[in-house]
This record gives sequence, C-alpha cells and structure tokens, in this order.
Amino acid sequence: MLPRTVSSKGSCCVPCFVRFFLFLGGISMNKITFRPYVPQDFKALSNIINITWGHEKSYSPTTAVRLSNAYLRLCLIEQTFTQVALNNGKPIGIIMGNSFHTPHKSLKYRLQARWALWMLSLTAEGRRAWHFFEEVDQIYEKLLSGQSQDYEGELSFFAIHPLYRGLGIGKELYRRFFNYMNNENIRHFYVFTDTTCNFGFYERQNMLRCGTEEVKLQVNKKPEKFLFFIYENAVQKHSAENK
Repeated sequence: MLPRTVSSKGSCCVPCFVRFFLFLGGISMNKITFRPYVPQDFKALSNIINITWGHEKSYSPTTAVRLSNAYLRLCLIEQTFTQVALNNGKPIGIIMGNSFHTPHKSLKYRLQARWALWMLSLTAEGRRAWHFFEEVDQIYEKLLSGQSQDYEGELSFFAIHPLYRGLGIGKELYRRFFNYMNNENIRHFYVFTDTTCNFGFYERQNMLRCGTEEVKLQVNKKPEKFLFFIYENAVQKHSAENK
C-alpha cells in the first residue's frame, strides 16, 4: 500500500507556544531549504512517518520502525518527483509526485522495498500491520475505479514533521509539486487521504473531493472506523502560487 497523506489529524498546526519557541530558535521559512530526495534522508523521513501516524501507539517499537521503513520504501517506487524540506540540513518534510507520462527507473527501490517487507513479515504483529495497509490499498483502488476522469498523475506522498507544521512549509512543498505537474503538462491528478490526516489542506489548495468510502478496519486486533477520500485537481497553466 502506498500512503498518500499530508499530516496527522489534530497536528496540522503548531501550537502558539511551540511557534514562539521556534521563532526564538530562529526557525522561519527563509531558513528552510528544499531539494530532491537523497538516500541519506531515509532515516529521518521514516521517523517522521512513525511520529505522524503514531505507529508506536498500535505496535511494538520494532514493528513500528519496520512498518515506517516499508511504508517509505514503497512510496519511493512510484515517484517521479520529490522535494525535501530541510532545517539546518535535517529533513523535516517531503512531497512526492508521480507523472504517468514518465517511465520509472526503480529497480533499486523495488529491491529495497522487498527487503523492507520481508523484515516486516518476520513477526505475526508485522504481518498484521501490513495486512491493514493492504486493506487500505484495496479501498484506494475502489475509490479510483469509481472515477470517470482519466488521470495523468498523482500526489503520492506528503508528510511534515509535527513541530514544523503551520509555518508555510506544506504550502511551499505543494507549490513545487504543482509546478512540476504543470511542467509535465499534467492537467488532472489525484491524491488519496483519510480522516486521520489533515485532508482540509487539499481543499484549501482548491482540490475537490470526488469520492468517499467509510469502513471499519482492524488495527492490530482493535476495530477502528475510518473515512477515506480521493481528491482531484485540474491543473491550470499557471503556478499554484498565483492562485
């Protein structure tokens, strides 16, 4: 299953006192840098996934780390565009996009993903964790099959460390992704998300919800209710920053 989410619900904005300390520490958008993903980013980004989706709340620390690693490895398979946000050289957020016009050269990523999934499958808990995401992937396939639009791309992954949300980093990452779609002449792309995420972010970027699926899933033997969504956007011939 390939995660397509932006941030954990309830953590989309930084509390005022945290912003104050970030300000005192000199954290501002003009000190944040951006560049494509490099392998050295992997550990920090996997940790952001673990923190954002609270894997350690549902699984043991070992399974939580292995799940986050597998999650990220699979995301990397299907990307043709990445931008990582850094503070003092440390990754604090990432966005990935997939242009269906561009061939994927991902043999290395596929082998790494196979290894990560094998590591996850070593325990019964790890196999349960992955089964949950396989079920989610089936829900995404159902949402996508219900659309009449012929999509040319997708926003395949989007996450920001909780301490750096609400500072405009997400908007800048999305702007860069949007411009990539524009440069690739992609007029229609989509993203999957759900109620554990800050799905309102996409609505503020003028994306439209075009499908909803309500389900109850087992999270490590505990039943939980979820709402899953698909959002779409018609890319216009101008930059997202001009909207």
